Amino acid sequence: MATHQLEADRTDVESVHNGWLAEFRIDPVITRIFVWSGLSLVLMTAVGFAWLMHMVPPHSPTDSAEQTLAWVKGNQTSILIGAAMVTFFWSFWVTWGAPLILYIRRMERAPLLTFASLACVGGGSAIIISIAVAWTVMAYRAENPLVVQLFHDFGWFGFLYTWPPFGLFMLFVAAAILRDVNPRPILPRWLAYYNIYAAIAMFPASFMGLFKVGPLAYNGVLAFWLVAIDFFLWMVVMSVVLLKAINADARRTASRSSCDAV
Repeated sequence: MATHQLEADRTDVESVHNGWLAEFRIDPVITRIFVWSGLSLVLMTAVGFAWLMHMVPPHSPTDSAEQTLAWVKGNQTSILIGAAMVTFFWSFWVTWGAPLILYIRRMERAPLLTFASLACVGGGSAIIISIAVAWTVMAYRAENPLVVQLFHDFGWFGFLYTWPPFGLFMLFVAAAILRDVNPRPILPRWLAYYNIYAAIAMFPASFMGLFKVGPLAYNGVLAFWLVAIDFFLWMVVMSVVLLKAINADARRTASRSSCDAV
């Protein structure tokens, strides 16, 4: 029975793909490491961003430049250490996204969604790093209150207002799952609807430029709390599903190798 199941799996893949995609022999060790790098990003965001940098909860946009400067001076060393930490770990956005893009490629014939996802992940990486750089400069130049306030606000707008590339990536994932060309779905269908929800949930951040108080300000319930929790929870959910898919592919590859050996 196991042999028949293996042959069925092989037929399922080969019916829609040619070349390396027909076999889809991943390196499960490296792929799992890449996924776990994303989970370390989430963890170090809590440590570096929330604890060391004291960015959670966010300070009010109505704080004066002098108030912001006083807060930065009081936490200057901690902010610089936390910013250096998140600069390193936020770089793992690229490694975390790589396995997901690989599975998107497997789910489509022509790699249109794949190329779009690559652009979103690459662009998102530049955005993420610039956020940490902005807050590093803020603490590094804790002298002029206007300069400090400028980079403080710039960092928050980079953190929240730039959600569209990340939201688009979620929608590309959803489209790939819903239009999966494989007879047996690579990722569960419910994940597509979850990705659509996750993308929509970040939309309130688009209004933060219009408000300094209330739920749509960058310290508000909708613009910050909803968006931040939504994004990092999405990374955790996607990581769990990806690890299950990797394990399934590892078992399939091992079974195929043993069958070929026989």
